[in-house]
Amino acid sequence: MPQTSHRTGTKVAIEVGGTFTDLIWIAGGEVKTHKVPSTPHDASIGVIGGLSEALDGDLSDLRQLFHGSTVATNAVIERKGGRTAFVATAGFRDILALQRQLRPNVYAIACRKPEPLVPLNLCVEAVERVDVRGEIVTPLDEAALVATMAELVEREKPDAVAICLLHAYRQPAHEQRVREVIAARHPGLPVVISSDVLPTFREYERASTTAMAAYLVPLVGRYLARLERHLAAEAPDANLFVMQSSGGVLPSSGLDRGGVEMLNSGPAAGVIGATQMAAAIGDADVITLDIGGTSADICLIAKGRPDVTAETQVAGLPVGLPSIDIANIGAGGGSLAWVDAGGMLHVGPRSAGARPGPACYGHGGTVPAMTDALVQLGWIRPHRFLGGRMPLLPERARDALSDLAESLDQGPGDLARAMIEIGAANVSQGVRLVSVQRGHDPKDYALYCYGGMGPMIGALTARELKIRRVVIPPYPGLFSALGLLVADLKRIYRETRFLRVGDRVAEEVADAFAGLRAQAEAEFAGFGRAPGEIDFRHEFEMRFVGQGYELIAPVDLEELRTLGRSYVEAQFKAAHEARYGALSTMDAVEIVTLRLTASVPAAANAMDALTTPRRPDTDAAPIEESAILFEGARVPCRFAWRADLPPGTRIEGAAIVEEPTATTLVPPGWTATVDPTGALILTTEA
Repeated sequence: MPQTSHRTGTKVAIEVGGTFTDLIWIAGGEVKTHKVPSTPHDASIGVIGGLSEALDGDLSDLRQLFHGSTVATNAVIERKGGRTAFVATAGFRDILALQRQLRPNVYAIACRKPEPLVPLNLCVEAVERVDVRGEIVTPLDEAALVATMAELVEREKPDAVAICLLHAYRQPAHEQRVREVIAARHPGLPVVISSDVLPTFREYERASTTAMAAYLVPLVGRYLARLERHLAAEAPDANLFVMQSSGGVLPSSGLDRGGVEMLNSGPAAGVIGATQMAAAIGDADVITLDIGGTSADICLIAKGRPDVTAETQVAGLPVGLPSIDIANIGAGGGSLAWVDAGGMLHVGPRSAGARPGPACYGHGGTVPAMTDALVQLGWIRPHRFLGGRMPLLPERARDALSDLAESLDQGPGDLARAMIEIGAANVSQGVRLVSVQRGHDPKDYALYCYGGMGPMIGALTARELKIRRVVIPPYPGLFSALGLLVADLKRIYRETRFLRVGDRVAEEVADAFAGLRAQAEAEFAGFGRAPGEIDFRHEFEMRFVGQGYELIAPVDLEELRTLGRSYVEAQFKAAHEARYGALSTMDAVEIVTLRLTASVPAAANAMDALTTPRRPDTDAAPIEESAILFEGARVPCRFAWRADLPPGTRIEGAAIVEEPTATTLVPPGWTATVDPTGALILTTEA
């Protein structure tokens, strides 16, 4: 692949959402933005079209394209991946169907587990066995494997194959040989093995992650291939980088795990951008609220660092790759209002999406969405939407609201108000998931709101949670794309060891970390990076002996060598007390998995252009006086264009601050101040 050197030229970030595709780049020291509707049937069409529009059809100066997307996530949720076959150790063919004994909802009498991505008719067995120590008990029967795969391929014609053999994280030889056998007899059929995707213990989670990786290979592979072909033709000097769910970017050629690393990559980019923005402003404890057209993504950042979990879930299925801990709820500008059988009004999780979109888009939508409610209340002015590029049709919004309001014996304004209150309550509940339910008081955090919808209901959410400080970063509607520009080149490496912490713990982990480091340096060399450029972060996934789940604790190798066992135990107990608020009386601790994070930091000045607001053309910001409907009453409201507000400007609510990518509501009793970084900071004394 081309070297990822620091060359001059244009760097563009693209984030593909469910409703809009966002682009942001820096040209001549000035930030440029562009927003186009997403094309869910083929996301590459929107990306390629948006890129051409943004750069006026000339991509010759493009050097780096950073990409975040919901393509992989939506493929799993909507079950639009490839037809996947699954190879397991003899006797374990049904592991994907059996799943875990744990019930998703312990109170549901008829609880249903999520349907696996691979049905049983596409699951086959390989005669072999490796024990828990990594020793081969039963050699691989290659003849039986050849016959089994020939019959399966002929009968089911799979698009990809996932291989997950027992204890392959200890000894991958059989998985590697199965891949070779299949590749030799069925060339062109993608094969994904668990020892590459997730070389850690827990068979079901490893099998689920591997199956999902193979399931995504046909779709994500074709998608990235289309982008790469387009770049090769129009921008031959450009490199394509993809955001991972762990919060770092990789060259597209480094995605050797079937695209499963791209799950939740768009929301992860937003969290990285918020982390950098918070550091520039001076906030260490932050809750991020990213609300777009379809969903709200929420993350808690404590002491300047978002939590990275060892496992996440997509559509109820476990994914065992490290991911930024982001909660997701179905609430956005496209969330639709509906009435249940008992006459209760709901908003979301169903969404109007990009097509037909809210009724006011004029694309055929007839069910009222949150955006329609905002137009009806006057909070969004139709001629200002997307900076005037996409005028809205207020009469369509009113018609859609009136139809539903009539069934509730209400007026369209009353229904619009109720929809906003319900939407804000839904979002507030999502914030509680990452804060209150994990022992954090949201009042101690600043609420960073972005996405097209986040700035509109951010203060309403904060008011319900007693949060007194809301930050609207620059370019909020494109902020996830902005996060791509400041993300580090990063990959996380893990190895399961099961080491009981004893007096020789420092020596026991040294070799393992050295092996992981060598693996990282070799891979990053392929990305054009020298070992001296790489920063390493060492962590243990630990637990008390006998526990079923682990906690992550940072490790300083120098202190580990000096203090040994006492240092490891102290690190774990500190993590345990931070999570649970108490220490267990159990003493024996074991290291389950070693984790090494390798990263090359983004340029130190990556945020400079993004946090240097452009000086307005005039010293006096033009303010328009009007009125909006707020909590059932018509109240005076001032409208301001954000680009006209110099740092230090203060605006008392009620006020609306408009810009091309989002609209910010400053409720009565709140004050908005333009920070030197360009951020809009909303505060209240209430």
